Amino acid sequence: MKTEIGTPTYFEIPELPGRQHFRCKRLSATLSGDACGDRWKAANTAAASARCASCKNCRIGAQHAGKVAANHSPFKARKICARCHMMTPRLIHKHLCVSRYNREREQRIGKNAKGNKPIKLTPLHRRTVSYMANGKLKTKTIDRAMNTAELIVAVLRDEEHAVQFAWQAPASIRPHLQLEENHA
Repeated sequence: MKTEIGTPTYFEIPELPGRQHFRCKRLSATLSGDACGDRWKAANTAAASARCASCKNCRIGAQHAGKVAANHSPFKARKICARCHMMTPRLIHKHLCVSRYNREREQRIGKNAKGNKPIKLTPLHRRTVSYMANGKLKTKTIDRAMNTAELIVAVLRDEEHAVQFAWQAPASIRPHLQLEENHA
């Protein structure tokens, strides 16, 4: 999928005075800013139609929709399992595909469908990731996660605003880091 770089050149069509238009490279069409913004909004809803799919991660469309700091991740608003990273028609608790949810449930109760103890499952632990979105430091914590990548996919899929991930020192060493900053 092609992405636009820079800002488009706007012009006025004589038959439509007072409305600014531009040439959209993705659609190979001439659009007004309002129509572009409306297509971007339609493409970035949970019930997006295939008609507007090419507008999904468009930065120009986000600007026309008034969303300057929008999340342009390819995972945004998609039904993608955060654990296995596969597209799915249904997410359990808006997070996992049915298969990964069933494996997690087997691990929680200590037996699989045959009544045997599950032995091949990766242990799940409480994990946290910090990130910046809309100028605010945010934290996402999942009680039973396989790895940090699971949290990153969940943030990229669910966050409305553009995301920057950050490293946050463990609480036990933060006082030492602050001492070093004061001496510098």
